[in-house]
This record gives sequence, C-alpha cells and structure tokens, in this order.
Amino acid sequence: MTPSPAHRAHPANPADPADPDVALVLAAYAAYARGDIDAAVADLHPDVARVEPEELPDGGAHTGRDAVHAYLSASYAMWSELHSEPTAYRRGADVVIVHHVHGTLTDGDALDLTVADVFTVHDGRVVAMHARTDPAEVLRGTPSG
Repeated sequence: MTPSPAHRAHPANPADPADPDVALVLAAYAAYARGDIDAAVADLHPDVARVEPEELPDGGAHTGRDAVHAYLSASYAMWSELHSEPTAYRRGADVVIVHHVHGTLTDGDALDLTVADVFTVHDGRVVAMHARTDPAEVLRGTPSG
C-alpha cells in the first residue's frame, strides 16, 4: 500500500480561476496533493500524452490515462512529506503550471524542485502535458505543448 504523505497545497493563481481549463488543471494538482490519484487523472483524455524530462525520475513519455495514473502513483509514493505549490498561467491555448514541490522523500532526503507543466485541454479533457525544467523559459514565450 502506498504510504500517505503529509501534503499541503498552496495555489496562487495569476490566471483567471474562473477559466474552466485552468480550474480543471488546478483541481488535478489539488487531488494529487491529497493523494487522490484517481481524481487527479479523472479529466484526462483516455489517450493523453504526458512527457516528463528524462533527467527526472521515471522521465520520458507516458501515454494513456492508466500510464499517467501509474506515473503519478509512483511519484506520490516517493514522498514522506510533500508541499505542492502550483501557480497557473494562461499562455494562448495552453495552461502553464509553474509547480514548486518541496519536502522529504521516503529515503529521508530533502528535495526542492520547480518545473513548468504545459497542458493542452480540449473539450474539458487534458489531451497533452509536457513538463519543462526551466519555468522561466516557458513563461517567456507561448509554449506549443
């Protein structure tokens, strides 16, 4: 059974929180922060494409809702204490989340990391997500996803 890390979410949202795409993506982050992976993937398209930088644990492509569920479950299980601080931005058709995560891993090591996650949403479903390790670079331009 996956341990239940202590989680805290601090959304600070420069994007309009009434924007349904922004709200949908932030709801997924809140679900992840409380360990509800089923809710975190509920609004993913069945054939969603999620790409993580190769230098991150389990980096690479994860295709399909089940693959993303497995990835997020493994990611969540790495933490004994996690602080999740997503900040949403709208960049053209994309929703960009600058995600600051920090806390303690299950091996006792501390981790403090900020990435930019670029989401493409169509008809109320996330169809693509690409993580980037340089949030400033993403925010300087309009990401293509």
